Amino acid sequence: MNYQDAYLQSKVMGADALELITMLYEKAIVSLNIAKDSILNGLDDPELVKRKAIELSRATDILFYLNDILDRQRGGQIAESLSIIYTTLAGELVRANLFNDIEIISKCIEILNNLKEAWEDVKRLKEDLNEPKKAVTTV
Repeated sequence: MNYQDAYLQSKVMGADALELITMLYEKAIVSLNIAKDSILNGLDDPELVKRKAIELSRATDILFYLNDILDRQRGGQIAESLSIIYTTLAGELVRANLFNDIEIISKCIEILNNLKEAWEDVKRLKEDLNEPKKAVTTV
């Protein structure tokens, strides 16, 4: 195991649920950017075709995983809406792979960025609510 793998492993092991979700979004976004770059660099190179397919598959797997871990009991309508988004994005990535469509990939990246920011807002709000109240002193 190299130092980067060790760092990533320690980061994942020390993360809470919200951090893990945002890490998954980040990885999906990175994978989509690599796939997009592979298409833009020309798919006449078999290695670029392979990289595009691997990265789109990785992003799709992440979307399916995010869908699988949704708590539909407690999440209610939000969980159902996220499920629809994840399923739709996964289908769009299949189309992007078939047609080498960077516009679809760009839209998926934008949506995932928005979702990641929303989860980060939830994490900040949760931290703010759990932060001990500072005593106010008067002189």
